[in-house]
Amino acid sequence: MSTVDDPDNEIIGRLREKAERLESLESRLRVLEHEREDLLDSKKRLSKELQNYHKSLQEWEWFFEHSVQMLCIAGLDGYFKRVNSAFANALGYSKEELLSRPFVDFVHPDDIAKTARELEGLGAGRDSISFENRYLAKDGSWRWIAWYCPAITNVTTKLFAIACDVTEDRRKEAEILYRASHDSLTGLYNRAAFEESLECAIALQRRNQTGEVVLYLVDIDGFKEVNDQYGHMAGDHLLQVISERFQQIQRAGEMVARVGGDEFAFLVDGTMEEAGSYPFEPLAERMIAQVSQPVELSTGTVTVGCSIGISTFPGTADDFCSLMSQADKAMYSVKNSGKNGFRKFDPSLI
Repeated sequence: MSTVDDPDNEIIGRLREKAERLESLESRLRVLEHEREDLLDSKKRLSKELQNYHKSLQEWEWFFEHSVQMLCIAGLDGYFKRVNSAFANALGYSKEELLSRPFVDFVHPDDIAKTARELEGLGAGRDSISFENRYLAKDGSWRWIAWYCPAITNVTTKLFAIACDVTEDRRKEAEILYRASHDSLTGLYNRAAFEESLECAIALQRRNQTGEVVLYLVDIDGFKEVNDQYGHMAGDHLLQVISERFQQIQRAGEMVARVGGDEFAFLVDGTMEEAGSYPFEPLAERMIAQVSQPVELSTGTVTVGCSIGISTFPGTADDFCSLMSQADKAMYSVKNSGKNGFRKFDPSLI
């Protein structure tokens, strides 16, 4: 049974429902407004962060391209992915030429194996520090390159490397080593290098016992007279000519050096022959024939000779000192008996 208040109650109920709905909408709107503001703030933050990333990337790109250092990015597949201008210019190629071929194509044949091992190490987590190999430049020369490259990790898939052209450093080192072991006037090995090689030859023969070490000491007969008569420049020229002639008759397994003012030495790693020891006469005869040829000086023509003393290990000598001493005794025996000849040491010279 309805009452007179039912319509009013219905109106009140509807109003209450509308009010609740409105407050719910207003509450939801406030939440959405807050979310919108948060999203706008996030968007602004993301936009700013994205701008910073782009700026950092642009700075890195500028550094990569304009760096004076040789920079490259490579893959474990053996190809360059990117190289900068400094890298390309150092080798004389275009970037396209470097990217189009496996980088092993540019590596010196003697360095390929160790380069492959280094690449395997980078893939296995071993950093590469000061690894050096030779790269073929566009002009056909070989350039020594030193590499610095962190290894692949679980967050990297490419190799980011700095390369340094150390060719000039290696050239200077080689020049220093050359000067330390070669005579500045003649270009032959010097006494220090010769004695070191002689010691090594003796040690090798002791281990193998399959041959003999033959030492020739050569003194130029008449050099002092040329030096006194024509001057030091003429004497130097004479030594240079004789040195060139010695180099011409030098054969595999033979070493020639200037061990004194007008004294030279030949070292031969002789192989024992069926009939006996190394035949020492042919080389001595070739030396005498070469030295005896006339030498043209600016002031005239001169002719000199040479006295040669020969000793062998283990033939008559039993160590470095006795080998040198015996060759020296044999050489002075020749000088005292007429010069321009050779003699092998024998016990009668003691």
